[in-house]
Amino acid sequence: MSKNFEEQEKKAKGGIRLAREEVFKLVFGAELTGSSSDELKQDFSVYLQNDEEFINALSEKQLEFIKNSINGIVENYDNIKDIIKKNTQNWTYERIGVIERSLLIVGTYEFLIKNTPIEVIANEIVELAKEYGNEKSYEFINGILANIEKAKNKGTI
Repeated sequence: MSKNFEEQEKKAKGGIRLAREEVFKLVFGAELTGSSSDELKQDFSVYLQNDEEFINALSEKQLEFIKNSINGIVENYDNIKDIIKKNTQNWTYERIGVIERSLLIVGTYEFLIKNTPIEVIANEIVELAKEYGNEKSYEFINGILANIEKAKNKGTI
């Protein structure tokens, strides 16, 4: 894929959807390499310095969303992973694909910490799963997010 095509694709997506996708990519990098929350924060600093042209093309709202999300995920990284583990039936956390884990981390953070409505999160995360995951990813993620919502409603989270 040429760099120009990637840039056009990034520009075609907009608003918070694009920002959420960037958060997913940063979390994906951390999950892929087994990074700690501190390393995720360092990766974010490097990200801000490495793609200046793209960063400058982001709106203030998008950049603020990315910064707040990464900082929130970093602060709650272990807790978010524990919540996912407790709401995943018949799967160990390590057995979940890196794409799916990363999307679940972003979705769980937004739903439980930022209090974004589950309908919004499920829709956005499922769309990313369809784009980046395999054909069953979105169903799996949707099921885990539903379990997390049920646990929140029961007061067990």
